Amino acid sequence: MVITIKKDTKAEEINKALKKLPKSAKKDLSSFYGKLKGAFGDGLAYQKAIRNEWD
Repeated sequence: MVITIKKDTKAEEINKALKKLPKSAKKDLSSFYGKLKGAFGDGLAYQKAIRNEWD
């Protein structure tokens, strides 16, 4: 099951949708946001390397 959350979705609507999920499918939302640990190393160094247009 997919839950689509838009910018203007209210917290009550999100909670209702999460309650509809089966118990086995519920996960903590922290696993879906934030930095990717270990994928790119230091974030600033990665961005400098990617955006290195002038060198």
